Amino acid sequence: MGGLTARAGGERPRPDGAESPRPWAIRAWAAALALLAAGCATWPPATASRFGWRRTDDGDLVRLPSGRSVYVELRRCNTELPQCNTEPPVLLIHGFASNHDVWDRVEPALRQTRTTINVDLPGFGRSDRRPGDYSPDALAADVLSVLDGARVAQVDVVAHSWGSSVALALALRARSRVRRIVLVGAWVYDAQIPPLFRWAQLPGVGEAIFGAFWGERADDRAALGFASETMVTQGMVDDVERYLEGEGASRAALAAVRGQCFLQLERRYPTVRHPTLLVWGDGDRVSRLRFGERLARELPDARLEVVRGAAHFPMLERAAATRALLVDFLGAGTARAVGSGVAASSRATGQPTSEPGTSDPTGALPSADGVTSSPTGDPAPSTEGP
Repeated sequence: MGGLTARAGGERPRPDGAESPRPWAIRAWAAALALLAAGCATWPPATASRFGWRRTDDGDLVRLPSGRSVYVELRRCNTELPQCNTEPPVLLIHGFASNHDVWDRVEPALRQTRTTINVDLPGFGRSDRRPGDYSPDALAADVLSVLDGARVAQVDVVAHSWGSSVALALALRARSRVRRIVLVGAWVYDAQIPPLFRWAQLPGVGEAIFGAFWGERADDRAALGFASETMVTQGMVDDVERYLEGEGASRAALAAVRGQCFLQLERRYPTVRHPTLLVWGDGDRVSRLRFGERLARELPDARLEVVRGAAHFPMLERAAATRALLVDFLGAGTARAVGSGVAASSRATGQPTSEPGTSDPTGALPSADGVTSSPTGDPAPSTEGP
């Protein structure tokens, strides 16, 4: 037992000294199933008696009042800039069937000026996969318990896909605890739920569907999340298949599908008055661009940014452009001054960035990514038709 300890730099060394592989599988499977649907800081010791902590190699498995255990990594700001101590942490929430590693290509830039809180939602990643309420509000309550245990008064929230519904539920449940919101390819509307997910709501039917199809066609499912086929490697497909075979994976996914009851939640979206950035890939086949346009109209203080050449994972396919948007919106503009390599986005014109020689610091992609902008109430035209 012990307090949750921040990891300076957020790196995960392996015993053999090799670079840790990134879990592409979890990221890709999120898209596929969604379509079917400085130093260290220690969290207060008092949290150990309130919740219960079990140390792992990289973070902590935190037992919450709900009875669930979630995996959390606190990554301390890796510079000495004043913002590290004055700005609220950035809470990162992943999407369906994913985990916190989906943010690996943008999180280091945020950590130039901010501490980050990386959470695996119940049922996914390293968190436990026990039965329970997987509705957005229930998961938001779990996230709020993590913040309470950490004595974090306020956060900026960055969420992807289905995790965006949890982020909005958190903002509605505890408005003062959230300052700004970034939603990437948000999956937050009842109209986004496909028929297969609706059938899975029925007792017995969901078990039969997930029992029959959960592990099928991993390669095709992985490809649905990306605009470029080159993003889908054999290694990714192999990792997808290993994830599908994991103990409790299908059971947790089914519980999460059954928790996707958005009708009551979406009626309250117009009351979310937090400054909000919506980031969408122009080729997103999982969460269609028209839903980003709708959300931009319904949220009172939202701006929609469309990333060209990306699908459901712009933070992976167009990491530099996505990273620049997040850094700018969250007020971490000094990251460029300390060598983050973030390229400026050309939101007004929609032209590619023009910084010759600027490269992606994580080795992802060059910085010539295209971004177009759409303010609230004037969304960019959809390329999909009605």
